[in-house]
Amino acid sequence: MAIKINNVLTRKKEVFEPVEEGVVRMYICGVTVYGRCHVGHLRCYLSFDAIIRYLKYRGYDVTYVRNFTDIDDKIINRAKEITQGPEGSWRSLPAYESYDACQWSERLAEDEKILQRAKGQDRHLAEVVADHFIDVFRDEDFAPFELIPAQVEPRVSQHIPQVIALIESIIEKGFGYEVGGDVYFDVPAYHAASASYGKLSGRDYTQLVEGARVAPTDKKRFGADFALWKKSGEGEPAWSSPWGQGRPGWHIECSAMSLDKLGAPFDIHGGGKDLIFPHHENEIAQSEAGTEKKFCNYWMHNGFVTVDGVKMSKSLGNFISIKDALGIAPPEVWRLLVLSTHYAHPIDFSRTKAAQTASVACETVRGNIDIAYDRLEYFYETLRRADEIVAGEEVGEEAACMEEPRALELLGRFTEAMDDDFNTAKALAVLGDGMKLVNELCDLKAKQVKKLPGGRPSWIATLAKLTCDLREGFGALGLLRCDPAGALTACREFAARCSCVDVSAVEAKIAERERAREEKDWARSDALRDELVAMGIELRDSSTGTDWRVIR
Repeated sequence: MAIKINNVLTRKKEVFEPVEEGVVRMYICGVTVYGRCHVGHLRCYLSFDAIIRYLKYRGYDVTYVRNFTDIDDKIINRAKEITQGPEGSWRSLPAYESYDACQWSERLAEDEKILQRAKGQDRHLAEVVADHFIDVFRDEDFAPFELIPAQVEPRVSQHIPQVIALIESIIEKGFGYEVGGDVYFDVPAYHAASASYGKLSGRDYTQLVEGARVAPTDKKRFGADFALWKKSGEGEPAWSSPWGQGRPGWHIECSAMSLDKLGAPFDIHGGGKDLIFPHHENEIAQSEAGTEKKFCNYWMHNGFVTVDGVKMSKSLGNFISIKDALGIAPPEVWRLLVLSTHYAHPIDFSRTKAAQTASVACETVRGNIDIAYDRLEYFYETLRRADEIVAGEEVGEEAACMEEPRALELLGRFTEAMDDDFNTAKALAVLGDGMKLVNELCDLKAKQVKKLPGGRPSWIATLAKLTCDLREGFGALGLLRCDPAGALTACREFAARCSCVDVSAVEAKIAERERAREEKDWARSDALRDELVAMGIELRDSSTGTDWRVIR
């Protein structure tokens, strides 16, 4: 079955046909490195990580490029704020109105790290800001999530010649103009020649004003024209160009880097829905104007992360950093949470009061995190149960699996779901159904197993096949790659730390309860269970002993 992609460019679900058979060239817009990443960024990169993993699972050779925007007004502004110092006027800006004492402490500590890093370097502070947050992106924010690394991570500052060459080509073809050291893309001229500006977003260019990161100026001929090159202000980073000292506009950066690394056309361009306009619309226009080739064949955009229906953003103060997210739940829980929704649909969180932790203030954004946490533990517990039954058993080749469609067709149904526009939500539902079947089989008594067609050998063979197929399916999404026992212990210890549970005290009470049960002191056993419940602990008795988990 062929993979189908809901192509934002054509507004149709299309069979995926790469430019080169068996090879996928993909570009995902990276972050602007002026601050720490938040859950909105996490949603984007976890969604596309699953897509890349699945393409590899289906046998494609994937060339994955993700950039760092290391030249931008926001980076320059961060450098200016650091230069002003902790008591600078920037503290009264709207972006910081919602900051609490903890956030201010972290912000100022980060600024100090950047200043220390800048010592002895003959470079603009904005460049040091970018270096710092690229390291944070790689080594702190995203390292715990074990994303498939991009083969190439181009930085804008290292592609100035490519930017200039593309701008020169645009001007030469009559779609760009220079005014006082600034260069603008001529939207009306381009649309008159191509009738295509707005083809991605569906917007009428005659009704548009500039949507980029710089306020419109009187230099532009038309409100929708956007900057390709910007004259640098005093004290700002600058590079030499045919138009004087300056730096690239925001949109031209991704065009120059993607064309340089992947050529045109490449297969898939992705990013958040907020990038459809103006960023991706302008990328298409300037790239196709400058190269006279189609830029990219398939456009994919992940949905927003919203809080009570409002898009998560730093300016609204309703965001949660990845650093704080990792204080709420382990990385695999976040991955499961993100993939439980189709990549193009929004994920909505609600505001709820949560327990204090070392990294999270009084109010956190939880949404369905607890549900995902419970679900992950259920999946690992199911695999552990099945592994214990199959362990030591010889699965003979002559032992046929049971004629159970849910077992025999599991991976086929999983592939069918993923082939339909990478529907991870539906794929996880299929795998969840497989987990349910595993538990049903594990629950069978010995007499029931004997009555099965093929008896115990068939039962064992079916469990072995199911667990193998489930690991393959989940693994294709980047999930359930750990040993179940170790994963469950890690989940429990994480929850205990978040709830300030004394693990040694819990285990001591469980041991005391075991002794009471051995002595048939049921009253004491029940009293100890009640004490543990009061501590937020749920006990799980089985034939192999007593396990426990933190109640969320």
